Amino acid sequence: MEGNRSPTGGSGEVTAILFKGRFDPWHRSDKTGFSKTGYVTKTGVVIHPRRSWIARTPLAKIMRRSHHLIEIPSHPRAAQIETFFTQNAINNSLYVAGITAIGDATSHFWNHPIKIPLLTPISSEEHEGRWVRMLGVLQKGDAIFTLDTRSIISRIITYFDQGTWSHVATYSGDGQILEAIGSGVVERSIEAYHDPRYRLGVYRIPSATPEKIGSYVALMRSRVGDRYSYRKVLLVGIRLILGIWPTGAARHTTPNMLITRAGYDLIEIV
Repeated sequence: MEGNRSPTGGSGEVTAILFKGRFDPWHRSDKTGFSKTGYVTKTGVVIHPRRSWIARTPLAKIMRRSHHLIEIPSHPRAAQIETFFTQNAINNSLYVAGITAIGDATSHFWNHPIKIPLLTPISSEEHEGRWVRMLGVLQKGDAIFTLDTRSIISRIITYFDQGTWSHVATYSGDGQILEAIGSGVVERSIEAYHDPRYRLGVYRIPSATPEKIGSYVALMRSRVGDRYSYRKVLLVGIRLILGIWPTGAARHTTPNMLITRAGYDLIEIV
């Protein structure tokens, strides 16, 4: 890689930008003198950390401050990397995973570059077509992430969780799902989400064996009837509102963070 002070040059397909951090207490600089790494899209937008969030800032604005550009146009996964940074709702954990994976062109991470998709409106007819397609690909153990487009609470969750989805269920087979809802942990028909108001994402762990999937579904079934943990949700919500991004224990995993932590691949979008 070669240092460059210009935002253009070469094919410009993949560009990393480093910021000096002397005026940013949230991101202290290391021995290189820089504190943050951002991605410059082909449209001239820089995707970079800002406190506990991931921001999108015009390159022209970033160029006013001290910076250093490193162009890597020959990266073999250039197209997938561009797709990843421009077509995902990127949170902190997903951002770090993407930046790290750039150093490994052979990583399976790039086989499915869309992880937390930026949803666009679809017609009722398109929704029905996608629903039928989804039913055809579902496998036992798949995670079904959801967004209720008519729910203010659902929108609030996605905002503070910095992602697309507000809830997750597990497909247990035979048209049934296991999930925690207001009344507690239940197993019910997937038809509960057969409505255009719901947007769905089907995810799968490629390395999961049938034995592990069976054990996980059995564990979820054993919890049917358990009360919904409002206290846990409230505590995680407070942390997100305060800008404290959950780390460490799995009990602090949020819906959109789970996708990165579990290594899910996106299989289908409804």
